[in-house]
Amino acid sequence: MKSFYDKEDYTIDDIQSLIENQVEESIYLDFKSAGSLEKSDKKRIEISKDVASFANSDGGIIVYGIKEVDHVASEFSFIDGNEFTKEWIETIINSYVQRRISDIKIYPIRIDGDIKKSIYVVKIPYSYDAPHLSKDNRYYKRYNFMSVPMEEYEIRQSYNRKDNTELVIDNLILQIGSSSIVGSSYLKTLHMALIFQVSNISNSIENMYKVEVHINRKILASGNPPNFMRNEEETAIFSFPNTSPLFQDEVTSIATVPLLFNGSNHHLLWEPVNVHLYYTNGSKGKTFYINEMMDLKGKPLKDWQWQ
Repeated sequence: MKSFYDKEDYTIDDIQSLIENQVEESIYLDFKSAGSLEKSDKKRIEISKDVASFANSDGGIIVYGIKEVDHVASEFSFIDGNEFTKEWIETIINSYVQRRISDIKIYPIRIDGDIKKSIYVVKIPYSYDAPHLSKDNRYYKRYNFMSVPMEEYEIRQSYNRKDNTELVIDNLILQIGSSSIVGSSYLKTLHMALIFQVSNISNSIENMYKVEVHINRKILASGNPPNFMRNEEETAIFSFPNTSPLFQDEVTSIATVPLLFNGSNHHLLWEPVNVHLYYTNGSKGKTFYINEMMDLKGKPLKDWQWQ
């Protein structure tokens, strides 16, 4: 459900899709019907408990305005936005959760602009200020579909989050080199370099990290480019260790792989390029497709013919 979490905005179509596809609640996603937003202290405590549990875990989304049956999105359960506003939800979260959670985002959605048919998507980030205390003086985490009390050791460990690093595979830059073009639409050869970037999104400096790139060896510009590690059948694997620390909010270009495409291997533009990032506190992977990412002389690569 991370793809839903990563969206920059939400529409009624996104919510409708959850229902039509019978999406299930998870460690990252929770559905709440209209009755979950009430002004009784009991309901306010429930809000604080649910929100804090996501912040104390890996972040996630609460959708207020969907009824669930057996943890599956079943139908709309609209909220009267006149009575329960975005600001009201923000106030409850900020006053009922300690310490305050930074960067919570609330997206109000209205059916045909009708404020009485409101849905609220509450996006809670992974918090470096964890653990966060609910109004009932307990610490909660996400476990499957539920918010459950944290164990003592989990509370103790979460105090160290500020000292933990988190890196992400930030971007892939395609650097186009020389090409041999016949007429206006035929390619004979195309040189390019893949440049992989890593960023530090945490509050601590990372001293040890590396990137592995897995790519079809038939598209390499030379047999054994720098940082080549080994072959696994048709896949060449490269290892790029860091050469300097990565500071907070810093982005660095860590890996460059030169490629050569021609008439015999151009079909491999459609093959995935798999990238693995390893750092002190974990590892991450990401897949890129070159053919989806580049134009040549203003024309999508897929529209070129090869000789």
